Amino acid sequence: MTIKRVRLTDLRTGMYVHDLNCGWLDHGFLRPRFLLRHDGQIQKMKDQGLNEIYIDTSRGADVAGAPTQEEIENQLSRELRESAAGGMALAPGRVPQHEESAAARRILGEAGDVMEGLLVDARLGKQVDFARTRPLVKEINASVLRNPGALLSLTRIKAADTYTFQHSVSICALLVAFTHAMGMDAATVEEAGLGGLLHDLGKSKVPSEILNKPGKLTEEEFTIMKSHVTHSGLLLEGMPGISQMVIQIAGEHHEKVGGGGYPRGLAGDQISQIGRMAAIVDVYDALTSDRVYHKGKEPSEVLKRLLEWSGTHLDGELVQLFIRTLGIYPVGSLVRLSSQRLAVVVEQGGDLLRPTVRVVYDIGKKAWPHPRDLDLAKAPDQIVDYQEPGDWGVDPGAYL
Repeated sequence: MTIKRVRLTDLRTGMYVHDLNCGWLDHGFLRPRFLLRHDGQIQKMKDQGLNEIYIDTSRGADVAGAPTQEEIENQLSRELRESAAGGMALAPGRVPQHEESAAARRILGEAGDVMEGLLVDARLGKQVDFARTRPLVKEINASVLRNPGALLSLTRIKAADTYTFQHSVSICALLVAFTHAMGMDAATVEEAGLGGLLHDLGKSKVPSEILNKPGKLTEEEFTIMKSHVTHSGLLLEGMPGISQMVIQIAGEHHEKVGGGGYPRGLAGDQISQIGRMAAIVDVYDALTSDRVYHKGKEPSEVLKRLLEWSGTHLDGELVQLFIRTLGIYPVGSLVRLSSQRLAVVVEQGGDLLRPTVRVVYDIGKKAWPHPRDLDLAKAPDQIVDYQEPGDWGVDPGAYL
């Protein structure tokens, strides 16, 4: 089997689509893999703003000279490591990760409860009370300033039945960190965080059976799901105390810099800077989170996808800064060391290739030693690559 990435302009009937190369909500196809039988399928991809997809040449026609999936992955791995050259975009945490972790858990729990209440009120047509949201943003901001990795690593943990409001809390935290990395002032950081909390408020108007469907959406369901962006804008516009930035985050986080996004099909600078930032964090959080219908990918794997989609879906310069905000091996990542040991990343440092890790497993000895921390900036060991926790039966969160 040979998987290749091809441009839409090179697609022909008789080719077999292996991967549409986008987030799950960015296309209206019921199945991600299928044989191209007519030109209408190709036109639909163009209409959805897709640019490059992967084909399986063992099940359909080939494209001579198209790069293989292996070649693309090797290139993206090099690009990700090259991103480390700029160093960490956030100031080091003032409080150790293990000390901030308890506070971060409390804050995320409270934030999830508040967002659940807001979404329930909006679904029932009640007046949405935003009074508790700003204090939440202040607490999330304070935690990020104390130690960004503690809270951001916990945002990946979501229950399937509470994903919608936990996702909103995650977007808030990620945008707070991102705007700090951009050097924005405190007032702007808080507005961005509030926009993250409220960006999906319109999902309260999407039927629950579509919102929580444990599988791919039909084309009709996909259209209804996309309407949540318009609903968010209608709910937020005219609300006292809701800024233009909050509305931009809610209305633009599904737009694409290359066009073809929704709801307005904006492109390039037609999308506000904060809207382009929101698109990046929305894709990152969606793809790193476990859902009913798919297993979340490892953070470093998703960062490679962000690089791949730069220039077509996402703003490439902002993607580079976002990578430096999280680190190329974000806190909570499972990595393999050159000493053939597995470790969990627990702290970022000035050198993104050499974070502090917690050694949890010796591959050669097949032993689980007592976990101990290792500052790779001061050790001969180095990270070889990230690992899938499921392949080793490891829960990285248990070691944070």
